[in-house]
Amino acid sequence: MNEQKDLIRRLNEGKLSRRDFIKLALATGASATGIASVLAACTPQPAAEPAATAVPAATQVVPAATEAMATEAVVQPLSVEGKLTMKLRAAFMPQGNEILKVIIEDWGEKNNIPVEVDIVSMNDLQTIAATAAETGAGPDIVEINQGSAHLFAEKLADVSDVCDDLGGRYGGWFAAAEEACKVDGKWLSVPRFFAPHAISYRTDLFEAVGASKPPETWEELYEVGKALMDAGLAPIAFPLGHAVGDGNDFNYSVLWSHGASDVAADGKTVAIDSAETRAALEYMQRLFSVMPADTLSYDDASNNRAFLAGAISATNNASTIWGAARNQGTKVKVGEEEKNLHELTDHFVYPSGPAGRVTYAEFMSSAIFSFSKNVDAAKALLTFLNEREQLTPWVNPNLGFVFPPLKGVKDDILMPWNTTPKLAPFKDYADTSHLPGYPSTNFRGGTDAYAKWVVVDMFASVAGGLATIDEAIATAAALLADSYK
Repeated sequence: MNEQKDLIRRLNEGKLSRRDFIKLALATGASATGIASVLAACTPQPAAEPAATAVPAATQVVPAATEAMATEAVVQPLSVEGKLTMKLRAAFMPQGNEILKVIIEDWGEKNNIPVEVDIVSMNDLQTIAATAAETGAGPDIVEINQGSAHLFAEKLADVSDVCDDLGGRYGGWFAAAEEACKVDGKWLSVPRFFAPHAISYRTDLFEAVGASKPPETWEELYEVGKALMDAGLAPIAFPLGHAVGDGNDFNYSVLWSHGASDVAADGKTVAIDSAETRAALEYMQRLFSVMPADTLSYDDASNNRAFLAGAISATNNASTIWGAARNQGTKVKVGEEEKNLHELTDHFVYPSGPAGRVTYAEFMSSAIFSFSKNVDAAKALLTFLNEREQLTPWVNPNLGFVFPPLKGVKDDILMPWNTTPKLAPFKDYADTSHLPGYPSTNFRGGTDAYAKWVVVDMFASVAGGLATIDEAIATAAALLADSYK
């Protein structure tokens, strides 16, 4: 115990790197869960914003390292040809990525299996997966986004045994997990995580225009945005550019919550030309009138930078803006004072529209390519990673950026959204979320339309005055006809 306390002291004093702390703490008998709790409670360290979005801070205090029980590795004998190789998506939390690598390496050591794991950007993963599918060569496991399992279906191993086992033990899967990973009745990738979204906002600026509580509807959000603009305060801003996460999340959510969709329930009939779509586009025109013009070119990092600079007062995002503000000690000028931005930042759930609250699922899953010589070992590792004992130490320091798609984990007391009030709005995101292709089951077509930016570009063209509503709908309908043929 004294040895572990000394490691914690050295970590907090900056005399020991997080990576070395993890390795040394494991050597003293601490579990990955306990190590995560220490990393979550230690003093935040400044970090640079990655290409896609900002890095959140560690925060949650969970049970002490000396009290947590070590997780047992998979016990059945396993073997591989060469080594088991993985390409995983980088979360925007260094501690979370480091914990994940240690958990995987620990599993490999206990099972006498060499494992090579690379953690890369989401955009790079799509290229890696597409290349592997086309060439029949590449890593054994690749994390893929959205409904990519439908696009690569013929090249993926059936993982129904893994998913049925995990779902049976942990209360089943959220709807979006099945939409993303289940193809013709078979699970072709293992659901891994949602990157849940909410609206990040400046509580002080909203209160300055009389918004003492968060907007509950899209119309109320517009009214707050108009009041902020009229008062000359930092405006609201939502991505209308090719932002893979934030842009799709916002625009699909606006479309669906207005009762519109790009395809009918039969999965074949293009449904974008509707009164509901027109209502959504008319709303976007009004909303854009109280937003900065550069939202038309926002990528996934743009809204983070603008918020952290104090240039905007609200945007949709994962928990990364609040986390980055805390991690970097970001200050903003409020009157004559400088205040901590993270203390003035909170979150609220996506507003409701005429059809209620329907949100886009930013989703990742783990696929095993059928060309792999190590399918059994890959399945065993994916089972291990998605068990509660491994999920807790990984999810907690990621500060809500990763949300397990197993229903039984949502209410776990150690999950960040259950212990930090400012993260509570992320908790129910999975309950209302769907994949492109909703409300049909043609998620292959939906993924194709998503990859072509059909919905985002439709909204952007109308908001930016590049097309009338009729013209934008006609363009979208022509593209969707090809996707859903």
